[in-house]
Amino acid sequence: MYLQFITPNIASVRGFLSVPECAQIIQAMDEAPREPAQVVRAGESILDQSLRFCFDHHFPDAFKDKIGDRLARRFGYHRNQFASDADYLYGPYFMSYEKGSYFRTHRDVANHKNDPARLAAHRWSLLLYLNGRDSASGLPTFDGGALILYETDPGIRDRRVVIVPEPGMLVFFRSALMHEVAILHDGTRYAVAGWMATSRDQAIGARQ
Repeated sequence: MYLQFITPNIASVRGFLSVPECAQIIQAMDEAPREPAQVVRAGESILDQSLRFCFDHHFPDAFKDKIGDRLARRFGYHRNQFASDADYLYGPYFMSYEKGSYFRTHRDVANHKNDPARLAAHRWSLLLYLNGRDSASGLPTFDGGALILYETDPGIRDRRVVIVPEPGMLVFFRSALMHEVAILHDGTRYAVAGWMATSRDQAIGARQ
């Protein structure tokens, strides 16, 4: 499980979760309550399926904390490489994309003065993929649904970075980067998301 920097602001770890671990979470997601995912606009959470069309799955805190703790520890292990003092995880959140689903281009940080303080606190985004396109794993497969990121580093020739999800792959990127989830053509795409901030940012957000 080595950290590989794709660009200065995007990195990944393959095999962060094993295939059996991915299968267990997918099964739990299939059995958990779910609802259409919302977006934050001008400080309010609203349903806008022209921007985001997927589902959020709901779990007890005890279930979420097991995965969240692993994500936060892994980020902490690489904190020096990320040149970040972020030490607090918002999340995790569990999401599925079905045929026709997508998430249009956006950033994972505040875009409006009325947005929640926690959105302004996001420093790094974490995406953990539970399945992919290869049927050899025995997991559900899907077609489409790539993560597309738009780098801002002027030293990078091709600033459009395409990541094809794989089972157990963990992706890190700076939350200020524009990114999108391409439309899903078939199957179901399962993923877990979280956002790293600092404990100080978290404390400020709790008071606002």
